[in-house]
Amino acid sequence: MLLGLDVGGTFTDAVIIEKGQVLAQAKAPTTHADVLEGILNALDKATALAGQLKNLERAVISSTIVTNALAEGKLPPAFLAVCCGPGMNTAGKFPVAPLQLKGCVDHRGKITAPIDLAPLARANSIAPAANAAVSCKFGVRQPLLERQMAQALLQAGRRKVFLGSEASGELNFIRRTNSAYFSAQVCDLFRTFCSRAEKALAERQIKAPVHILKADGGTLPLAAALEQPVEAVFTGPAASVLGIEALGAVDEERPGISLDVGGTTTDIAFWQGGRPLAARRGAVINGYNTAVRSFHMRSIPLGGDSKLSVSLVNGERFYFVGPQRVGPAAAVGGEAATLGDALIAAGYISFGDAARSHKALAALCPGLDIKEEAKKIVATAVAKLRGVIDEMLAEWARQPVYTVDDIVKGTEFRPRQLIGVGGGSLGLIKALGEAMDLPVSIPQGAMVANAIGAALARPTLSAGLRADTTEGHYIIPESGERKPLPRPFNRKAAEELLDRWLHEQVATWQLAEQETEVISAEHFRTIHGYYDTGDIFDLRMQLKPGILQKVAGFSGEVAL
Repeated sequence: MLLGLDVGGTFTDAVIIEKGQVLAQAKAPTTHADVLEGILNALDKATALAGQLKNLERAVISSTIVTNALAEGKLPPAFLAVCCGPGMNTAGKFPVAPLQLKGCVDHRGKITAPIDLAPLARANSIAPAANAAVSCKFGVRQPLLERQMAQALLQAGRRKVFLGSEASGELNFIRRTNSAYFSAQVCDLFRTFCSRAEKALAERQIKAPVHILKADGGTLPLAAALEQPVEAVFTGPAASVLGIEALGAVDEERPGISLDVGGTTTDIAFWQGGRPLAARRGAVINGYNTAVRSFHMRSIPLGGDSKLSVSLVNGERFYFVGPQRVGPAAAVGGEAATLGDALIAAGYISFGDAARSHKALAALCPGLDIKEEAKKIVATAVAKLRGVIDEMLAEWARQPVYTVDDIVKGTEFRPRQLIGVGGGSLGLIKALGEAMDLPVSIPQGAMVANAIGAALARPTLSAGLRADTTEGHYIIPESGERKPLPRPFNRKAAEELLDRWLHEQVATWQLAEQETEVISAEHFRTIHGYYDTGDIFDLRMQLKPGILQKVAGFSGEVAL
């Protein structure tokens, strides 16, 4: 028996699954002041339908709380210090202007200039942020300078410091740095959320392992996820992708776009051959590149509870939808008109009290035809969605060609279907389908697809290894250790070392045994003078993410 909990910006959903069947599903309003209450309400409703959870094997939680907080700009900045080395312009590459320190590690992992910590001490005394991130160019090949920065910051009173080399074993300095920074920024919010979620389950005597969903569709135990909380970004979007896959909602013969429309955000993903497309270069958070493995998707602050506003320019009315959430909709007791009310008035959906929707919209556009103005508001929301989809299409088309198949078939993506899930999907996706002239599919179970995806996600873990046979050592950046190489050493030996380390972590975190896969691999010969002197191997592997099984959508009603 599996439990999935999805804590969204508007609703908290719970599903209970056993042997490929959804036994129960429930929704409860998300209680932002204390998420504990909303989780307990949803859990109690689901448990009332499914009975006692005596055979519960695992509970998995996904949440848009971190994603929403970043999208709406609600989090205070963190402190960032970097060692860029010579000749690198990082202007505009990071979410905040970093403190740049002198110190350098070369591409082989040798410290060519010691770090000067004096500016760090001065800046630390005036910077208010409790958490910090530090990063060094080529830090994955020698993390000593990052550790020295982190130690200095912790001694000066910082609560938590994240290292770029631990955020990812990949070489890209900008992406690693941004990943560490966003971990520092979301750390407190995520820690509070995890604490309350654990307490909610403990209050209901749930003793099964509790996992958090990652952006790549895998899961981690809560304690492991707290080591890199940036992984909690886009867990809501990842849950919707897994839920859609589990429900078998995508026609494998037609490329498609899925949209998970919640109360606060809409998550957009691309599908090809019945599988979600992965972001080849990592997730983009607030316009900044990161090393977070994720699907090719985007989360935008637009949902059923989005705020509506109007601007008059030369007598012409221009409507705006979002980014703030003001819900719930007036139709269900809210005080102001939302996108959900506009969808009701325009005739796309029907729920709650339509008269209340009309009254709220009349306050926004007095004396005008409410239905016509509602259609304009919906058209504004649809235009916003299409703009983001067009950006994603352009971004996908610009990606480098990596394989022979890419060369033969090209990388252009042409959608031929729309798949909608989430509480607000029916009306908005219908309007988008009309605008894009594409068929729309809303699968059974769409209302709680995220919770279904969370419940069925596989545990996963990734790590990298870099070996230099000339220097005679290897490093797994996620472990922070450098060790001598076994002899003889080759690509197969590198994979065996990393596979063994990953499975050691599986045992540490009490994860289920599963297959590993190679994510990326590079091999270079090293030359000194005129002679080959050795090899450099760069390797990344992971426990395969995905879903445990497909399910049949629950045919009963959602408990509200």
